[in-house]
Amino acid sequence: MNAADKYYLKAKDNYPYNLEDALEALDYGLSHDDAHAGLLTLQGKIYYRDLSRFDAARENFELALYHEPGYIHTYYEYIRLAIMMDDFDKAEKLISKALAVRGIDKSRICYHEALMLEKQGIYTGAIISMKKAMLHCQDKNCNEFFAGEMERLVSKNAQSKEDNNRSAVVVKYAG
Repeated sequence: MNAADKYYLKAKDNYPYNLEDALEALDYGLSHDDAHAGLLTLQGKIYYRDLSRFDAARENFELALYHEPGYIHTYYEYIRLAIMMDDFDKAEKLISKALAVRGIDKSRICYHEALMLEKQGIYTGAIISMKKAMLHCQDKNCNEFFAGEMERLVSKNAQSKEDNNRSAVVVKYAG
């Protein structure tokens, strides 16, 4: 274990409860290794979650993936950021790439795919992705969470269809 790894663990241990110590450990760690994927990913996470500096976060995630394309935690955070920023093309590319990364939690990636599709109003696709997430799930708590999300998506899909039917009737009678 090198100095950057030690500082990464210290920063990770302090985040999000002691942001000052986490940032200090990040600075020290990056001064030892400015290509450390864990440090870059955590810094990116702080940039977008705590500071709303989305471009800086994106830059950190890109650097992390450039230096270590197999670092799974970067995918989780970068996909989340891309979805939040409505950058669906980037999210789709990251999801596709992430599913091929060895050791990645496919249920988590499929869940993010479902969230992306839901945000775009593609509820049927979101339900399909949620089913895939449930297939890859390997514990009871995860499965129960996804089942609740599935129920929410099915309800939202039904509501969307109802709203579309009402809109069609209003347009028909208005014309």
